[in-house]
Amino acid sequence: MRRGDSGVTAEKVARYYDEASELISADLGGGLHFGYWKDLPQGGSMAEASRRMTQLMIDKLGVGAGRRVLDVGCGTGGPALDLAAATGAEVVGIDLNERHVRLAGELAGRRRLADRVSFHRGDAARLAFASGSFDGAWMLESFFHMPDQARVLREIARVLRPGGRLAIANLVQRTPLSDERNAALEELWRVGHVAALLPLADYPALLADCGLALEDVLDISDHTTRQTFAAIRELHAARLRAEASSPDAPVELKQDMDGGMELFSATPEIGFAIVVATRP
Repeated sequence: MRRGDSGVTAEKVARYYDEASELISADLGGGLHFGYWKDLPQGGSMAEASRRMTQLMIDKLGVGAGRRVLDVGCGTGGPALDLAAATGAEVVGIDLNERHVRLAGELAGRRRLADRVSFHRGDAARLAFASGSFDGAWMLESFFHMPDQARVLREIARVLRPGGRLAIANLVQRTPLSDERNAALEELWRVGHVAALLPLADYPALLADCGLALEDVLDISDHTTRQTFAAIRELHAARLRAEASSPDAPVELKQDMDGGMELFSATPEIGFAIVVATRP
């Protein structure tokens, strides 16, 4: 059963990241997504774990030079640029947030990849691209923000060429959340603008209904969520010890995010997975 906040809209998500992206980036080692900690040496950093998550997604997407990839919910552009640098692919990133798009474009210029990577403001539910114009697509922790996930998947299937691959890194229900447990999480859904969180077992049917064929499911919860939250707590403590100023975000938002993180940590039903599908 789908869980989440039915009041989430594209406009609300865009406004949320106006306030939250700097704070999230500071917590997550400069990026906007979780880390992958499997086989990371003792003392490994959040930034390194975040890079390893991006590399895992690059490996799962499996594109090469000359291919064209759509990054849906590109954030400030780091993973898209890593993908282009590692594979030689052309990457087009879209995001709801104007500031993200501007920062991503500036980063592309600094990394001298603006000739192969571009960023645009766009809504995943209404992609402004021709059918069959991409060889691959990915969503790196953006899918759970999307109220109509089936519509988004149909749009991605439309713009993919036959044989094109989609990789999704997403929060999931490892096991279905009871009504009682879901009620306890309603504030987490609201604070994090989580529009829809599906049981992992629902993905094969959802993908098939949207014109995509499931290729792989990798539940990496044991190497992702607990370690990421532990690293965030350590970063918080280090900032306090150094008496450094925290990122400029409203105090209420910081408190809400901290509370949501603690609640998330205490909910084993919620995990993290990578789902890979192809367009037949």
